[in-house]
Amino acid sequence: CELRFGEPLSAYTTFQVGGPADVLALPRDESELEELVERCSSEGLESTVIGGGANTLVLDGGVRGVVISLSKGFRQITLEEAPGETARIESGAGVKIPALVRFATAGGWEGLECLSGVPGTVGGALAMNAGTGKRFIEDSVESIRWIRLSQGGVERLLAGEIQFGYRTALFPEPGIVTSICFRVIRKDSEKLRTFLQADAKARRERQPWGMPCAGSIFRNPPGDFAGRLIESAGLKGRRIGGAEVSEVHGNFIVN
Repeated sequence: CELRFGEPLSAYTTFQVGGPADVLALPRDESELEELVERCSSEGLESTVIGGGANTLVLDGGVRGVVISLSKGFRQITLEEAPGETARIESGAGVKIPALVRFATAGGWEGLECLSGVPGTVGGALAMNAGTGKRFIEDSVESIRWIRLSQGGVERLLAGEIQFGYRTALFPEPGIVTSICFRVIRKDSEKLRTFLQADAKARRERQPWGMPCAGSIFRNPPGDFAGRLIESAGLKGRRIGGAEVSEVHGNFIVN
């Protein structure tokens, strides 16, 4: 697959910071990814996978070994309608989250609204069980396609075999997710569009829209909100170098 040596990773993260990868690999499909995983294993090369670079902070010194990015391929979205008012949407792990939400909304399919406003890619959203305070991506996941790093080969893994938690998803062993299959149900597309427009407006008003950041930084503690605690500590606007606690929302650190 395409390899870039000494590639700066600042262009691959939403913080827009980060030093170079020894090697940045950009496989375009599952066959290239399978071969890449096998070669890394046989050569004893350490590998790191990045998605859309959200919730990722890369050191100025960069990353050793091979950094695998799924941003070059794995961007297909397909729809398989089932009997009744249900369907399956299969999304490549490299699909940008807003693109998936728009696809579902345009078709009048409900189940992915919890991803509205989430940065990054669908694979990254799965890895952290992204969503709102009430609904998470796990609520709609039916299965995934992935490659086990220990043995290679693409296989399908059911959602029940993934241990989802608050902002976590634990897999049976280390691997790379290539696509996710979601269960969705039919709903009026205009109502979905209206809901998402209102949600986007609210986010623009209460979040540092357009600033390099990684979305909310800290998990909410039980019974409280991280942003409220940070604001009550008087830390909004506190800055060290180019990193600043957002003056708009305390749970965002902006570049």
